[in-house]
Amino acid sequence: MYKGELMNGRDQTKETYQVKRLTREDLNVILEVQQVVLDTLENKERLQPLSEEEFKAILRGDGLILGVFVKGNLRAFRALWFPGEDEENLGRDLGLSLNEQMKVVHQEISIVHPDYRGNGLQKRLAALVMRELAENTSEFEYVCCTVHPFNIPSLKDKLAQGMFIVKVKEKYAGHLRYILLKQLSVQVMVDHNTKKIVPLADIGEQSRLLNEGYYGLEWIDQESKQSIVFAKPKASNSKS
Repeated sequence: MYKGELMNGRDQTKETYQVKRLTREDLNVILEVQQVVLDTLENKERLQPLSEEEFKAILRGDGLILGVFVKGNLRAFRALWFPGEDEENLGRDLGLSLNEQMKVVHQEISIVHPDYRGNGLQKRLAALVMRELAENTSEFEYVCCTVHPFNIPSLKDKLAQGMFIVKVKEKYAGHLRYILLKQLSVQVMVDHNTKKIVPLADIGEQSRLLNEGYYGLEWIDQESKQSIVFAKPKASNSKS
């Protein structure tokens, strides 16, 4: 599907990689690579892993996963899930009707082996997996995901795709998460006159703004102070 070069951070050598859609035959290596990454995290709460059953559902057709292979070994992957009527459909959290919930796709876990971090693989896979989705179906309208507020690489990755923070709440047995949203057929503009900058740690103020209709649109780091930029959306324009 796609080829390129990346740097192996362990021995500083350039290597060729291939990207392909994963299948049920890849399940064991998917679980192995996910576990390798989990083992490197100091704060396990910042990443919500997928279970074997969740991966099986995606690989059966309730989603898609693209993987990066180096010398035949899986070294990164990114997953989309089509939640449908599942109770975890984030459309429920956002107040979408049942009909609109059927148009929701979740950006699920994005995993990069520690030896290959720093190559921008999350960003590359994001573009490729969304292109793969667009080329294979037109039934989805809402791209949603959850991100731990202090998982900065994942947060920056989602915001760079044009997603907005639209809610913050406890998910997954009480773990705090941002819910982010991007509507595929609509270009959302924001009113820059309403911009407010809120410290990343001030979840209470962020929640208040979100409840008032603000969107979180940018992560910034000013004088070593991490913050989120919020603004109110203007009237949206259709992309069609």
